[in-house]
Amino acid sequence: MPGIRSTKQATSRLVRYVRLLLLIALPLALAGISPAVRAQTSAPITLAGTNMCADVSGESRTPGAPVLSWPCWGGANQQWLPSAAGARYNLVNQNSGLCMDVSGQSTSPGGPIIQWTCNGGLNQAFSLMPQGGGYAIVAGHSGLCVSASSTTSQGVQLTQQVCNGSATQTWQVSGLPTPKATLQSKWTAPITLPLVPLEAANLPDGTVLVWSADAALSFTDGSNPPGRTYTAIFNPSTGRNRQVIVTNTGHDMFCPGIANLPDGRIFVTGGLSVRLTSIYSPSTGTWSASDQMNLPRGYQGSLTLSNGNVFLVGGSWSGGIGGKSGETWTPGSGWRINSAIIDDYIYTNDAAGPFRGDNHAWMFAVANGRVFHAGPSRAMHWFDTAGNGSVTAAGNRGSDNDAMNGNAVMYDVGKILAVGGAPSYDQSVATSNATLIDISSGNAVTQTIAPMSYRRAFSNSVVLPNGQVVVVGGQTFASPFSDDGAVLTPELWDPATNAFSPLVPQAVPRTYHSVALLLNDGRVLSGGGGLCGSCATNHTDVEILTPPYLLNADGSAASRPSLSSVPGDAQLGTTIVVTASRNIRSFVLMRSSSVTHSVNNEQRRVPLTFNVGTAGEYQLNIPSDPGVVVPGYYMLFALNSRGVPSVSRVVLVH
Repeated sequence: MPGIRSTKQATSRLVRYVRLLLLIALPLALAGISPAVRAQTSAPITLAGTNMCADVSGESRTPGAPVLSWPCWGGANQQWLPSAAGARYNLVNQNSGLCMDVSGQSTSPGGPIIQWTCNGGLNQAFSLMPQGGGYAIVAGHSGLCVSASSTTSQGVQLTQQVCNGSATQTWQVSGLPTPKATLQSKWTAPITLPLVPLEAANLPDGTVLVWSADAALSFTDGSNPPGRTYTAIFNPSTGRNRQVIVTNTGHDMFCPGIANLPDGRIFVTGGLSVRLTSIYSPSTGTWSASDQMNLPRGYQGSLTLSNGNVFLVGGSWSGGIGGKSGETWTPGSGWRINSAIIDDYIYTNDAAGPFRGDNHAWMFAVANGRVFHAGPSRAMHWFDTAGNGSVTAAGNRGSDNDAMNGNAVMYDVGKILAVGGAPSYDQSVATSNATLIDISSGNAVTQTIAPMSYRRAFSNSVVLPNGQVVVVGGQTFASPFSDDGAVLTPELWDPATNAFSPLVPQAVPRTYHSVALLLNDGRVLSGGGGLCGSCATNHTDVEILTPPYLLNADGSAASRPSLSSVPGDAQLGTTIVVTASRNIRSFVLMRSSSVTHSVNNEQRRVPLTFNVGTAGEYQLNIPSDPGVVVPGYYMLFALNSRGVPSVSRVVLVH
């Protein structure tokens, strides 16, 4: 121990002290570390070629204690448990259970190295780059290297410095688990738009409708919005867009609810104009005003029901706090309040109270006009929207807690993946939690699975035709209009393994006010973030991800199957005949969807059963239940034996 020297009596006291310390402190220290990490071997981190170790000063178990260079002596405060965090590592101190951390997320040379509560931040995620018989330890948020002041100094705090390959930045690190390999994937360069796309919706022709607020880069914060919205139509095939400023509806469509109607129109409700609703018609390219809501709302949960109606609940961000009961719109009849579905049912225990607690409900349409409510509150429910409505408790979302700014996606019939979020909307540490919810039996059965590699709030999740889910963007600490702690590395969840794997990082942070959607060609659109005026975090662009299933092992484009003849519409409960490439393994319907504020209640994946006819045609069986195939436009994909999808053909199911 530092300061104790060689006498037999002192050595005896030292041995007894260390043993006692390990017996008491080690179980406490390890209690907060995951079983996977505890199973790994802890080892010292040693300055290469010396006897100097990375040491937590004074054997402290307190967050903020400095990490020093000190002669190696074998104490638990010099033992580190490496834990893979995507393609990087967290370094967890065995004595304290805290993570090596660049203090204050500093990005400047000289930023001090400390221990801190493990929070998934990039300032705690280090790349290990081979150099000089050891490794450079590179901070994920700054690209700077953990450095000692010299190879002989002791008691001097480690800092991050510009990487230079020197002996003071070369460390020997033992006990490393193998990090997950980055899956083959590609991003386009960012494609510029004339606005920040913080809302987006698929259109039947494969283009994407995006919009911001009453301005391209900012919004009016007040009770008298200007009554206009900046919109654009983006074509992913050409990278071009066409901007339209919508004024005829008088609706500021910032922070609304969105639903994809059964006929392909986009229904936008509330937001900054708290009672107004507007409809975009893809067939005419025009906007029109629709029925005003009974209750003023913004940030509400919204979705299309199996009977073609639209249901809303919550939304205290605008139009007053609390009292945002359920409300259902029937085409031709307008709105009625579901007075029994009060927004108390969806509240999270947010630090800002009801103002934030009833925001962005995660909901899924099921049969007979009913809704499954999956979050972000830990408590889940079934809502029946008939008449005044009714509510049935569905239990808690496994071991997860309130997860505002997280999201959930239906990746198979009745099967949902919920990921990420934070206890509160703002100034709250995100989680990496992942939970499966199976409602196919009529009950909600939950399963907690291994978490994501990164903590994420404000991320987006997109289900792919093969049932995998891309989780893209977000930040490790929920802080609107900030890119601090942005996670650039997407993760791909595979239902076959229940595991998340990293993809190639994107170029632009996608945090608060970002969007992501499946495109008709099977790629994933990711864009936006910001909308804060002259701030540095406005991102007026999109990137397009080519997922692994579209690439060969060497990164070249995979050979895709093709659909050559597909009917334009299909009736529920009938069979449609399509022609396609030979050796098709599966067909799947992917619902056209819409997204805002990390939530997309419209997307769903529906695998189809099929037969092969005598002439080689494929006979696809469309499910009869509108709670499975909610009426509307779908992308029909064919997948070959390698799981490579075709370019889709759009089908109207009704």
